[in-house]
Amino acid sequence: MRPDGTAPPRSPAPRRPRWLGRWPWIGALVVAVLGFAATGAFVYNERARVIQNGGTAGARLSQLLEEQTLRTLQAVDLTLLGIVDTIAVTPALKPHDRAFEDALRRKRDQLPFVRALFVIGPDGFITQDTDFPATPNVTLADRDYFRIHRGDPSVGLYIGPPLISRSVSTWFISMSRRLHGRDGEFRGIAVAAVRPRYFERFYERLHLVEGDTIALFHVDGRLYSRIPYREEQIGTSFLGLTLFQHHLPAKPEGIYRGTSQLDGVPRIVSYRTVEGLPLVVVVEVAETPLLAGWRRTTIGALAGTSILVALAGAVLVLLARQIRQREAMRERLAQTQRLEALGRMTGGIAHDFSNVLNVIATNLDLVRRDAGRGPEPVEAAIRAVQQGTRLGSQLLAFARRQNLIVEPRDANRLVSTLRPLLEQAAGSSVDVSLDLADDLWPCLTDDVQLNAAMLNLVINARDAMPRGKGAIRITTRNRSITGGWSRRALPVGDYVELTVADDGSGMPPDVLQHAAEPFYTTKGEGAGTGLGLSQVYGFAHQVGGGMHIESTPGVGTTVHLFFRRAAGTGPGGADRL
Repeated sequence: MRPDGTAPPRSPAPRRPRWLGRWPWIGALVVAVLGFAATGAFVYNERARVIQNGGTAGARLSQLLEEQTLRTLQAVDLTLLGIVDTIAVTPALKPHDRAFEDALRRKRDQLPFVRALFVIGPDGFITQDTDFPATPNVTLADRDYFRIHRGDPSVGLYIGPPLISRSVSTWFISMSRRLHGRDGEFRGIAVAAVRPRYFERFYERLHLVEGDTIALFHVDGRLYSRIPYREEQIGTSFLGLTLFQHHLPAKPEGIYRGTSQLDGVPRIVSYRTVEGLPLVVVVEVAETPLLAGWRRTTIGALAGTSILVALAGAVLVLLARQIRQREAMRERLAQTQRLEALGRMTGGIAHDFSNVLNVIATNLDLVRRDAGRGPEPVEAAIRAVQQGTRLGSQLLAFARRQNLIVEPRDANRLVSTLRPLLEQAAGSSVDVSLDLADDLWPCLTDDVQLNAAMLNLVINARDAMPRGKGAIRITTRNRSITGGWSRRALPVGDYVELTVADDGSGMPPDVLQHAAEPFYTTKGEGAGTGLGLSQVYGFAHQVGGGMHIESTPGVGTTVHLFFRRAAGTGPGGADRL
């Protein structure tokens, strides 16, 4: 105590850094970030692996198709070379020689990808033909393959653009070689009409996944064959494609990713130039079906990671809750031990103080009896002794050393009887309301001390009202305390809970922690003794119950008093005792 009788200022309780109270959430966030980062890395690498495998598969298929195309066209070229050699040794061969055309038909039948074999004379008319006698009597001097050979003797095998046959009105690809005379003069050309549909049917037998495509192009961008088949695209130039503008000029084979300019589908493109021929085989693998399995894996990985993160977060939150509960229990234990120590010290002082007051009171009473009616100083001394006796009684109540009469009582009846006094103590500006349970159990308490406790709580609530106006609500109810209520520091059992709630200014946590300590007051210097809540606390524990305070600054304060249920009595049974 200070020399002036006031309590010295309390040292503020050490405050933990704010982040320590949030470590479970920080831990959960870290776990979530690490978990999803690992999953993201796995998903990214898995996607890259799937795309790489798709590109590799496309490259292998393009190599296979390049070899198949090369062997097919080499077989056609060997047939054309045989025709050229035969005509060279029989220059006097008559038009539509039966034996020669039969030989051509036998060669054609051995080549399922060739629709027709024919020979064109120097005047542009067909002289030998596997289609004879259905051979059209028209000049073919306007065809590119004829003009190319007639104009340039150095041209060897020539593969022309897709054309519509004038005899059967179907698409064909011309493969042709020049016929030379003994002196090198132009004697016409030998032509093989290759079926584009042969390549398409071969591609169809590969059973491609929906969205995949295979195409055969000329290096100048003209489309020879494609699956899925689109007749309107056959013979069309696609020189503007990225393949022909950037990739093919850079290297004869490769893999790249892009969106198809033909149908707008994202694909992995593998291309390969046919060795020795002006053709390029293109395999396009659609990314959407390729990544279908990866998407399922991604969903599973994300779901699994979410579950693991949720479990880890739940573990962290539960761990943090247990730590907070242990800290709260340690704080309650420390506070209880502190209050017990203060109680023992206060009880000893109050007991000795009461003995001294009893001696003084006895002598003052003798003085007053001898003097008839005591002088004014004696009366003042007697009043002071009475006030000191009440103060000692309060200290003894806090110290739990006051003799109490603990009997089964009906808390509803006691509160209802006390209501007029409580309303008078609260004042006209404060509304006092009661909410009493219908089937309230009888409880073990002391009438006088319960009345004093209620007056204390109502007066404290009144003093906490901003501008002296507000509401106080007093409620009663039955409460069965289980293990989950250990934070109330009450043994498991049945209790009657009496609650006094106000809508006053409330208390911050550092003040609430010391609210039940003796001589600690929040009413300002000279406005309170600091014994009101401590007396209530001591009384509640002395009768075997307890007290719990909840308070929020700016919202109000609620004080819960717990009294043990009287054994062997039903609702209202205390009235009959």
